[in-house]
Amino acid sequence: MALVFNDTTARNGLIQWCEDTCGLGATGITSSTATFQQFVRWMNQWNKIGFAYAIMSFKGHDVDDPNYSTAPSGTFTGTTNRDYNLDTSYAMLRFKNVNISYDGTNYYPASPFDDNDRRDLAVNDPNIDTRFDRSAPKYDLISNGFKIFPKFTQAQVDAGAKVYIEFFRAPRDFATSGTDSYTTGFDLPFQHLPAIGASYEYAKLYKPDLLPELRMDIYGGRRDGVLKKGILKEMQEWYSAKQPSNGRMIPMYQNNK
Repeated sequence: MALVFNDTTARNGLIQWCEDTCGLGATGITSSTATFQQFVRWMNQWNKIGFAYAIMSFKGHDVDDPNYSTAPSGTFTGTTNRDYNLDTSYAMLRFKNVNISYDGTNYYPASPFDDNDRRDLAVNDPNIDTRFDRSAPKYDLISNGFKIFPKFTQAQVDAGAKVYIEFFRAPRDFATSGTDSYTTGFDLPFQHLPAIGASYEYAKLYKPDLLPELRMDIYGGRRDGVLKKGILKEMQEWYSAKQPSNGRMIPMYQNNK
């Protein structure tokens, strides 16, 4: 059963996990507005940290927050500008794909590059787009969006030029109200990560005796002569290996009778 954010009835929530881990007792968090706000803040931060680890482990599996009602993709109507800015509501963390159409019908995959690495290019040269091929376009990331090379001409804009993007995004935030039924975007073995992280932050301030155990749970280490990986490392390995390969799977057991 998936963990929800807050479940005071069946106690199947991340908040309840924190109450038990930190020894606060039932409603020890939810009965105090200030304490509840603290744990919401910590849990949101660790939810984002977990997403960063999962995204950087990308091997074909797309981690995403199921609480969004939209897909992590979008289409920009082409303009004669080179720059395209993403609305902050996209909560974009990392690009996955950028495809560019110069006629509104045929799309070409764009490759990332950094114009600062191309010393042979003068980016303010009005003829710079002649140095690029429309069938092999490039995009350059900027702080809140990207630039495309070559950019669209007015004729191409009139023909329906577009830029299609797919991206990884940050999870939606939990709140003290209205998000009780939210679940994390992690696979079942790792859904409790935000609760472990939030409990760790609490322990740093109020319960230092819990720190060694929680630090071990998160980052791993050696315990009783056994090396434990920690949930972040385990999650990295899980997502790295999750996408099926093209190799033939060998059964663990085969009955030849």
